[in-house]
Amino acid sequence: KICELHAYIFKHNPDIIILNETWLKPSILSSEVLPNNYKVHRLDRSPETHPIDPDNPKKFRRNGGGVLIAVNNALSLQSKVITTKCAAELLAIELCLPDKTKIIVTTCYRVGTLGLANCNEIMQTLGKLSRKKLLRKFLVIGDFNLKDVNWDSGYSSNSIENEFANGFAD
Repeated sequence: KICELHAYIFKHNPDIIILNETWLKPSILSSEVLPNNYKVHRLDRSPETHPIDPDNPKKFRRNGGGVLIAVNNALSLQSKVITTKCAAELLAIELCLPDKTKIIVTTCYRVGTLGLANCNEIMQTLGKLSRKKLLRKFLVIGDFNLKDVNWDSGYSSNSIENEFANGFAD
């Protein structure tokens, strides 16, 4: 898959790259995955970002997960990570444009087996980010593992997924 990713990047030269379920760990350098003309912000899986499910502790996976946002160095802007204290693989960066306009780009990988408390924590964190001062746009991208949500109606027969999806209606 790394060859496919590199081919796409060299063909399209995207301004921003967002990856979920990177499976990266600290021993893997960002330069092994992306070209050096990108400023890479990563959040690799850890016990803090992927807590053990108290209802199913044997299902915990040490490997996998992880999220990444990379910004092309050719852009005339500054990017910095916004520190969040969320028990999820949630990475937010603030882009500051030359005219001081601020845009927050967030990506999240929500482990589908974690319960309502984890969903609520993610939604609270996203809510706090969306209310930052001088913010022009707030973008949320990710793999939320909401397989039962009908996005046309915003409804899911799964109560946890339904509550999570309704959080985006606010």
